[in-house]
Amino acid sequence: MLDVSWKGWAALATFALQNGLAILLIRYSKLHDKPYSSQVAVLMQEGATKLPISALLYAIECGGALKAGKAIVEDVRERYMEWAQLAVPALLYTVQNTLLYVGMANVEAAIGQVTYQSKILWTALFSVIILGKKLNPNQWLALVVLACGILSVQATSGPSGAAKAASAAKKLPKHLHKDEGRGLEATAHEGDPIKGMLALVLAAVCTAFASVYFEKMLKGASKPSLWLRNLQLATYSSVIAIGGILLADDPNLQKGWLTNFSGLTWACIFMQSFGGLLVAVTIKYADNILRGFAQGLALIIGAVGSWLLFDFQLSLTFCFGVVCVIVAIFMYGSSLQSPQELCEALCGVMVRPVTGALKVNVEDEGSLNEKELLAAASPNKSIPGSPMPSKS
Repeated sequence: MLDVSWKGWAALATFALQNGLAILLIRYSKLHDKPYSSQVAVLMQEGATKLPISALLYAIECGGALKAGKAIVEDVRERYMEWAQLAVPALLYTVQNTLLYVGMANVEAAIGQVTYQSKILWTALFSVIILGKKLNPNQWLALVVLACGILSVQATSGPSGAAKAASAAKKLPKHLHKDEGRGLEATAHEGDPIKGMLALVLAAVCTAFASVYFEKMLKGASKPSLWLRNLQLATYSSVIAIGGILLADDPNLQKGWLTNFSGLTWACIFMQSFGGLLVAVTIKYADNILRGFAQGLALIIGAVGSWLLFDFQLSLTFCFGVVCVIVAIFMYGSSLQSPQELCEALCGVMVRPVTGALKVNVEDEGSLNEKELLAAASPNKSIPGSPMPSKS
């Protein structure tokens, strides 16, 4: 039995739902909403949600807003180098969030979700290069399986998605308002699978490097409150996002930063912010295996959601790729060190009951003696001192 509290199971279930639904929401909003700025969405995600929520929770932790303010001022004075170093992961996380919106506007949600899992591969490589981490044979094998799964999924993407969208747009009834087919037509003319894939892979690289850099920075450093750390990152990310908006050449921004923001857009923003805060909870209450299970469940939710919402075709190649990615997630987080241990663990469940039934304990009273064993081996021959077999 797994020793996991109800809080752990609740956190994992919420984590799986959030990961699966967040990608579907972004994809749906990009298809059916009027064009909006992804950079402003990231700013709202960091500055309008994560920053005040983190500040509120940190104030509660410190026992009041005044005490929290004094603690922040003292932390800046004593650990100003840590504050300066945090600008690097904050920049990378801001770029990653923006690229997620760009990627999901150009590829199917299910394909994009699996592609983004390449962050496991990049995180492992950066850990080896930057941190000098040593991976066991099972983890290297998991990375190979992960790469095979992602490549299999890529085989299902391509121009066919845009062609299907154009075909679907043409089949709309003539009496419908012309704007009702805008999302499908926009996908047909604007969707660029190559651009989307590159954006998602680059987003995976950014989040992988940021996490490894963050880990390296924390070694030997202080261990501040989790909410203080989220407060720091959200503050930096908000400033960086504002700078990106001011430098961006986006015609939509000329009409106002919140132009075309709908309820669906705000749902995407709150869902993404909630996911960032939820990661810390899952790390606290669940181990790598259970988090891998939650990630695998999120991939399934994304695939089924894409099939229901976007008429995505669940081909055998795509399903094979998803299975490979899920297996790789479990393998990478497993405590087993080698393929031999993995095979023994998998086969042990099946072999153990059989070997247990055939095992003979010669020390127990009433166990088979040597004559009985010989008789069992040669049932047609009598053994002196043993009863003669009866004839039928």
